[in-house]
Amino acid sequence: MATKKFAGVSPYKRQHTHPDSDYTFKDFLNNVSLVSDKPGKKPPVVGAIFGLGRAGSIHFTSIVRNPRIVMKYVVDDRPEKFAELKSFWDLSDDVIFLTSKESDRVYKDKSVNVVFIGSPTYTHHAIVVNCIANNKDVFCEKPIAENIEDTRKCFDAAKAKGRILFAAFNRRFDPAYRNLKNKVREGTVGHVQIVKVTARDSPLPSIEYLASSGGVFHDCLVHDFDMACWVLGELPNKVQATATALIPEIKAINDFDNIAFLLTFPSGAIAIGDNSRYSAYGYDQRLEVFGDKGMIKVENEKPTHSTEYVIGQEGVNSFVIAD
Repeated sequence: MATKKFAGVSPYKRQHTHPDSDYTFKDFLNNVSLVSDKPGKKPPVVGAIFGLGRAGSIHFTSIVRNPRIVMKYVVDDRPEKFAELKSFWDLSDDVIFLTSKESDRVYKDKSVNVVFIGSPTYTHHAIVVNCIANNKDVFCEKPIAENIEDTRKCFDAAKAKGRILFAAFNRRFDPAYRNLKNKVREGTVGHVQIVKVTARDSPLPSIEYLASSGGVFHDCLVHDFDMACWVLGELPNKVQATATALIPEIKAINDFDNIAFLLTFPSGAIAIGDNSRYSAYGYDQRLEVFGDKGMIKVENEKPTHSTEYVIGQEGVNSFVIAD
């Protein structure tokens, strides 16, 4: 009874508010009330995907669940896997499987208006160029090309054709990261002094994938560089990095598996990052921004790590799966 006097009015009579960043609650309200903030209904797009390996499979999971996309072509250089891929993804007989040597069928098919690229890094540029030339919008895994000159040419060509060329920097579209960026731009932490980026990959990529990935800086750290620049709204004027190869198989292909970097920006902000090709405890992505008014950070989503248990005298432990 000692705290009953603090109960106040019934929660049904209180005014409830939730921050805009609470996207799950917003989705719940829209779904319950059947209200949509999306534009009017549009006809499905007809698509093709290049590559159903590591990155392509991640994107294909979303594509096959999207009723606005009709998948017409799957382009992959493992014809021995075609039957298995068709069965696993439950694809209809209308989906056409091709190898990269047959790519012209995709480029010349005027019904295809969007192409998703998840193939090895060295193939991106040619696919983008052919798609844009044939008036198709493109969603491409990073990088668009293996050098800045070809990358600029691809975006210039897309602009000239009035087509969309979208680089898949996925963390920009994570609601938590987007909210952090917005708070920083609103001045919540004041003048940013230090940005800390952690990116440790999992599961361990195959050596076959890494050998054709374009190297860890193009394939992995590009996300971390993009994140720092995106949050701050500026490009660095000084870049420093050090890297090692502690996994023998990665060292054998002249790549790196552990990297630390330091970016200095014109505003005086400093970005510090660490990146690893392999995290034994799972995918680890964190971001922290420190300014003269305070600090804001985004931790990992924790579908399993958030489970805590207490057994005997062990204390509190989190549930972690390690390989």
